Amino acid sequence: MDIKMNKSVFLGVGAVCLVLLALGVFALVQQYSFIEGITNITSYVPWGLYISLFLFFEAVGAGALFLAAVGKPAMFSRLKLAVVGVVCSACAGLAILPDLGRPLGMWRLFLAPNMASPLLLDVWLLSATLVFGVLLIVGLRFAKPGLAKVASIGAGVFSVLLVLGTAIMFCSIPGKLGWESPAEIAISLVQMAVAGCAIALLLGAVTGAARNVIVKLAGALLIANAAIMLGEGMLLVYRNDFVLRTFEAVMFGSYAWIFWTHVVAGIVVPAALLLLDKGVTVAAGLALAGVLLSKFVYVVRGIYPTYGEISEGLFIPFLQPSTGPQMVNVYVPSVSEFMVAGAVVGLAVLLVMVAFNSKLVPADDAGEQA
Repeated sequence: MDIKMNKSVFLGVGAVCLVLLALGVFALVQQYSFIEGITNITSYVPWGLYISLFLFFEAVGAGALFLAAVGKPAMFSRLKLAVVGVVCSACAGLAILPDLGRPLGMWRLFLAPNMASPLLLDVWLLSATLVFGVLLIVGLRFAKPGLAKVASIGAGVFSVLLVLGTAIMFCSIPGKLGWESPAEIAISLVQMAVAGCAIALLLGAVTGAARNVIVKLAGALLIANAAIMLGEGMLLVYRNDFVLRTFEAVMFGSYAWIFWTHVVAGIVVPAALLLLDKGVTVAAGLALAGVLLSKFVYVVRGIYPTYGEISEGLFIPFLQPSTGPQMVNVYVPSVSEFMVAGAVVGLAVLLVMVAFNSKLVPADDAGEQA
């Protein structure tokens, strides 16, 4: 599929992306100036929208790169998938930067790493994924079969390890009981595959008989996602531990509308459309949106306001200051957080659009047969 844009559309979309970038930079400067109340990230809510966006872009990037690595040239537009995979993986790293405090703080992860930090493994895996992804683009674009083959192996392996490593890291963080469910490891891998299939369908990067396979596979993966979630929910009947009750909290608490929107609009509807082979493009878009909502729901499972909804009277010592217990409000991202998130999304769209409308990705996919 040739997705080259005419000049007016290109300039229009580019202008919107640049506005989003400008707003995001403005909001980020305010955050780095430590203006009180500019974000709703606190000691009780250390992770929020930024981490959700990181997990989303990681799933999309890893899924696209995996398909680019294992797909056959006659069936997949591997170069397009590789470009999207690298851009989204890079934007995943960008999305997490505000959580590091100062921009230069990221260099400490490379120059003075804390070997005991679980984040370090994620940094290394993301870096390796990006390196092999770039090499794959070079190998495909300039018809270097040897380089493309080696890069395909590396990109395929590290894209899976990246998602797996992140899921294990979340499950092993001390004190974050809402993230300790092993089911989320399986869900993360399934959602990576769903995101990859959705991107391939949206870009028209899969053709012929392979398209039908990807359509059915995406529908089956969404059903698998729902089945794992159902199994986790059914455990609540037999177990009443705190980890599972955080799942109950997001199903029926303040975030219930997001959870059920994700289930209905992000899983059930696209799965039905894909299995019926109706409105495939719409279904792929809904599936991607569902992955994003799912990541946000998962993140808020591990924050203290969610604990408060399921444990009335729960005593957590450092939440009890000398003046007595204090209320912890439900986390809602601030306008500033949305502006920064919008800038990351705008940058991703801008980079993909420029790449697809340049000589990097030829209209006839020339140079991709490596």
